[in-house]
Amino acid sequence: MDDKRRRAWRSMTQGSSGPIAEVCRRGALLRERQVDWNGLLALEAQDQTWLVDWSGGVLSVLCQSPVWISWLRRNEKNILKRWNARFPETSARQIVAAVRPWSYRLPQSAGIPRAPQISAEAPEALRAVTGQVPQAIAAALQRLANTMDRLQAEAVTKVSAKENGARRSA
Repeated sequence: MDDKRRRAWRSMTQGSSGPIAEVCRRGALLRERQVDWNGLLALEAQDQTWLVDWSGGVLSVLCQSPVWISWLRRNEKNILKRWNARFPETSARQIVAAVRPWSYRLPQSAGIPRAPQISAEAPEALRAVTGQVPQAIAAALQRLANTMDRLQAEAVTKVSAKENGARRSA
């Protein structure tokens, strides 16, 4: 019987070859170096910067925002000195930083936010129901009806202000 559970598990970072194994080894090394990178930085910068690569005398870093790129430039000399003392076999001469792309965020709409569309009958329908429900719920429905009335009044005021502005500019 060939039981796979009895075979020794082989890690991708050990004796494997090929492109997938190379990516796994590089990822494991990057994970280790990220801990060392954080040790070189001040506490406030540790969660804002990520080491991406170190080769050719250049440390490549992703930053949370442009503020941290400026911070890295101001502290580049000290960081490089500590890096070269810690890793003399991969010494670095400069730090190249970029702002981390946030691809998982939804794109922000460039349009003007629209006011909610509220039926003119909705507030009156809510007020009509208030006599048939317990007092606490009736009070909540009354507040909701008042809010809807205010939102409708604001929408009408904004539209009329735009119309007045358009008439004056014409």
